Amino acid sequence: MKPQTTPAHHLILGISGTILTKDEKQWLETNKPSGIILFSRNIENLEQVRALINAICKTATPPPTIWIDQEGGRVQRLRAPFTNFPSPYRFAQLFREDKKAGLEMSHLGGMVCGLELASIGIGVNCAPVLDIRQKEADPVIGNRAFGTTAEEVIKLSGAWIRGIGKTGVMAVGKHFPGHGAAQVDSHKQLPTITKSREELDNHELKPFKALAATLPALMTAHLIAEGLDIKQPATWSSPTLKKLLRTDWGFKGLIVSDAVEMGALQGDLADRVYNSLLGGCDLVLCCTGRLEDNHAALEGAIRGVIAMENQELLKSRERIRTILTPYQRPAEKSLNSDEYTNAKKRLEALAETVLDDDPTEIG
Repeated sequence: MKPQTTPAHHLILGISGTILTKDEKQWLETNKPSGIILFSRNIENLEQVRALINAICKTATPPPTIWIDQEGGRVQRLRAPFTNFPSPYRFAQLFREDKKAGLEMSHLGGMVCGLELASIGIGVNCAPVLDIRQKEADPVIGNRAFGTTAEEVIKLSGAWIRGIGKTGVMAVGKHFPGHGAAQVDSHKQLPTITKSREELDNHELKPFKALAATLPALMTAHLIAEGLDIKQPATWSSPTLKKLLRTDWGFKGLIVSDAVEMGALQGDLADRVYNSLLGGCDLVLCCTGRLEDNHAALEGAIRGVIAMENQELLKSRERIRTILTPYQRPAEKSLNSDEYTNAKKRLEALAETVLDDDPTEIG
């Protein structure tokens, strides 16, 4: 007999606009997904987004976690009056000039980001990027990366993780097992990384392996890494998620899919959610904000829960419950301190010294 479970607990979903509609409210009350992820379409100003978050959190007890992509640089959903952050790659450039300064600024970046998110009730940030930037690759990662070497990414993203960790906001490292060498953008097509397992171990996988124990969650990449699985994208790959990440590395955190509506994946949304859960994801992101897509995602989650082994399902549900609970309503943080104000000024000054021509916008 299956353990008692709510399939929507395996979902992080989008909503349509700047207010919670009557139909969305009813859907959330009935199905109780584990989280809602906000995008630019959901944000007008801080007063409005606070009201939206409060409305979402009132739909269930315990409330859904609120997620966002707030990497800094070109992937930053919340803008002024919040901090205009440098791109993560700017920290790497500073690190090459002055290692201590680079690490300090990256740490401040994580801390200020977390303080700002917690101040309005956002508990989960889909950052940092742990991919290693490569010149010949598609620019979708580009200056979102903390460097061009494993050492830079490990040290700088590690400092950023320690910074946000002080604020009560959860970090989600991405995009496992590494998107830096991809020749195409997985928002549009399925990339294939042709490297051997040894090559992956010596480069792409290094930041993930080094930092996995410090992160409560890792997000998958929609790409085929041939050294790990020549057939399935990592999001659907048991050898990548269950064997490498869980068994070989002993990762205890949540495995979260990237948005399943992205162009890299095939099939309808229900199938994509189902395949993600069977591949080893605990949580699946479906971010379109369309109610019909949330229905389809739920259908896939129901099928996935039925198909999962009982023990595997129990472990996944326990991870979701224990790891996400502290981030459901982060303790409100004041943004009136001198420490915050000074750090904000320093980060914005660094952001103004742009040394990188990588203007690609990520939606």
